[in-house]
Amino acid sequence: MQRKTGRVLLTLLLFSMGTLGSLLATDVKKLRRAPDFVLPDWQGDTISLADFRGRVVLLQFFQTACPACQREAPLLEELYRKFKDKGLVVVGVSHDAGGAEAVKQFAKQFDITYFLLLGDLEVAVRYIGITPQQSSFDVPRFFLIDREGYVFKDIDPAHDAEFRRDEKGVLTKVIEETLNNPQPAQPPSTASSY
Repeated sequence: MQRKTGRVLLTLLLFSMGTLGSLLATDVKKLRRAPDFVLPDWQGDTISLADFRGRVVLLQFFQTACPACQREAPLLEELYRKFKDKGLVVVGVSHDAGGAEAVKQFAKQFDITYFLLLGDLEVAVRYIGITPQQSSFDVPRFFLIDREGYVFKDIDPAHDAEFRRDEKGVLTKVIEETLNNPQPAQPPSTASSY
């Protein structure tokens, strides 16, 4: 009887370890380092993602003429003001042909106090996975980056019906989850990450 119980316990233990191991492996596979960048803001200052290490970053790729981006600008400002004292930084990366002047007008029009940077194709390639040869992508696009520099969430509104129904609710929920997330198991870092 003891031998049978011992075998059952051993089997359960091995099964539990295998299940736990596969769950941890799955979580680790989902994590990826947020690619670092150094970009100018519309005022000419240089900003690096590494400047925000230890804080949660809501990164948005946008264009000033994009209706959805215009609609979301006041929401992002509201979320920034609500959560900045808890460690949130909001960073918009513009992909506008109009450059600094277009972003300056956008910042004034929507009374934006969060960071607005002038993007380049390399940053979009590294985050979104486009290629220089096929360089178009939908805006807006969001990435939530945790305090350790890992992409916690990638939100593509063009393919996320829940987001399109409740932008504020989805962003608030994922910001709170990221701010309150215990530090995840981390995959090996890469040299090009923050």
